[in-house]
Amino acid sequence: MAVHNFDYTYSYVSCKASPKAFDDPTLVVREVTIAVTAVDQADSSQSITLNQSKVLDHHHLLSAEELPENFIPIDDITQQQMIDWYLEEITTEVLDGFFTWQLYGAEEVSPIESEQGL
Repeated sequence: MAVHNFDYTYSYVSCKASPKAFDDPTLVVREVTIAVTAVDQADSSQSITLNQSKVLDHHHLLSAEELPENFIPIDDITQQQMIDWYLEEITTEVLDGFFTWQLYGAEEVSPIESEQGL
């Protein structure tokens, strides 16, 4: 029993935005939801699609004049950018472990070894 390897596809589902502050109506995306489809590389009949949400870290205490140079107005954000934000700091190893657990159960990811001699 071990963590399986998967092939992944991602599609944008939705986002949540909020104003930066009471006195700053600039909308900032605060959360993205992405549909992640995982297909087991060893057995393509085993697949799962889950909606995964990720809260984004923003400089919400800054004024609109202090937004980073790479700030993207909400009307100009692409679905691919939302997917890229979701994937930041998420590794394939983490996804493989998570989706193995979802498809095959915790025992497949981390088998409990029986205690002998008790």
